Amino acid sequence: MEINQNRLIFKDYENFKAIIEEGGVSKAAEKLFISQSAVSKYLKRLEDSLGLELFNRKSYPVRLTEAGELYLKYVNQIFELEKEFRTNIAEWKEGVRGVIKIGVAFFHSSIFFPVVLPEFNKNYPDIRIKAYEGSSQEIITMLDQEKVDMAIFQLPCSYSNIVFEHLIYERILFVVNRNNPLIQNIDFDPKQKVNKISNDDFLRFSNEPFVLMKKNQNSRQLVQNYFYKLSFKPKIALETSNVNTIANLVKTGMVVAFIPGLILKFKEQAEELLFFYVEDPILQRELGIAYKATNTLTKQHKLFIETAKKLIHD
Repeated sequence: MEINQNRLIFKDYENFKAIIEEGGVSKAAEKLFISQSAVSKYLKRLEDSLGLELFNRKSYPVRLTEAGELYLKYVNQIFELEKEFRTNIAEWKEGVRGVIKIGVAFFHSSIFFPVVLPEFNKNYPDIRIKAYEGSSQEIITMLDQEKVDMAIFQLPCSYSNIVFEHLIYERILFVVNRNNPLIQNIDFDPKQKVNKISNDDFLRFSNEPFVLMKKNQNSRQLVQNYFYKLSFKPKIALETSNVNTIANLVKTGMVVAFIPGLILKFKEQAEELLFFYVEDPILQRELGIAYKATNTLTKQHKLFIETAKKLIHD
């Protein structure tokens, strides 16, 4: 009932505009495909409700009174709002505005978003991203409880109701300062972005202090598994969840570290650093975008996944 009443009110505005545009009641009736008496009754009802005359009927074509000019001002604003509303609704349907809730583990937040968000925001400025950070387990729990729509996550995943879309196979890289004297004993190409390192060459750094991810991070567990395999116990100078902190500390030359390979997306972070990979599946993981199988992806979600795949790839 309320919707029908609102539609009748808007129809009154259209009748009012037609009288102005056609210069009188009779021509307005022709335009609106209704009788002249119906338009006259509408106008009388409108003026009676306002207690004011809106048209000067002594002139032809009819002219607005001062009250009519004021009424027209607000009617035009209503039409503009209606137009804006229709445009916004169309955009909603097309999926070019809205909010996406994304869960990201601490160590990927500082890498993933700076790579993806600038282009995504440029292309879809009316889609807002709400980021939720936490440990890998916290993120997957948020996804399962539908507190986030999607999550940047790595396999394996123990939840059977989660769909996983591949982004990249990410290596966990060993990183040292370019001026570290121990690299003189290693055969590598300094012009390469990433060089391979053998287990024996890695163990040359066994007496160096290490910066590692915190123990609740998936990448730390992968590194820890590698240490177990080598029966190696590192000297840990610091544990952190911040990838940039690790990179900056290695730049000082005080420490060596293991760091997620996505850091290489930032050229400025690679300065003064040498990155090495170990040819061992222990230090590699599959990274992707996860969402619940029971959830229907909106256009907004699909646009974000498309952008992420374009910018984060093997």
